[in-house]
Amino acid sequence: MLVTGPWSFRNPATPTADADPPPCPVGETLPIIDSPHISQAEAASVRYSSEPPTSGPHFAFSLTPGVYDDPVPDGLTVNALELGHVAVLYAADTPDRVIDEMSRFAHANASSVMLAPHPAVHSGIVLTAWGCLQRLPAYDAAAAETFVARLAGRYVHGWTRS
Repeated sequence: MLVTGPWSFRNPATPTADADPPPCPVGETLPIIDSPHISQAEAASVRYSSEPPTSGPHFAFSLTPGVYDDPVPDGLTVNALELGHVAVLYAADTPDRVIDEMSRFAHANASSVMLAPHPAVHSGIVLTAWGCLQRLPAYDAAAAETFVARLAGRYVHGWTRS
């Protein structure tokens, strides 16, 4: 998916990484890497500390939480995580019935969940929030609900709660 539009945002300040983030209450705690705003041209050279990423360089604009049929560029996903949202990312071969179930979950959590396929997810699903990642071999509604309840809004340009 190519992000198009008349954007020319650039943040002159380069945020520094949080050297000691609070541990994730669910999933794996990952290091927070420097997370400056980048241009679309710069996105191709970005290397994240995890795939899918949970922090790092990202676009200065975001997308709304919701259900996306095509992969979302990491620069948009990371911006969504920085705004306190959770990404539910799934493998390309996920059955339609599972995608439908996850879509219902995303719609029920419309203010905080982004659902999309992701090329780095080769099987199962991956739940991501700022600095947190949980891999599941298959969609688990209870695990997804717990992840969202514990991590949505936990980080919104700064830690709001541990």
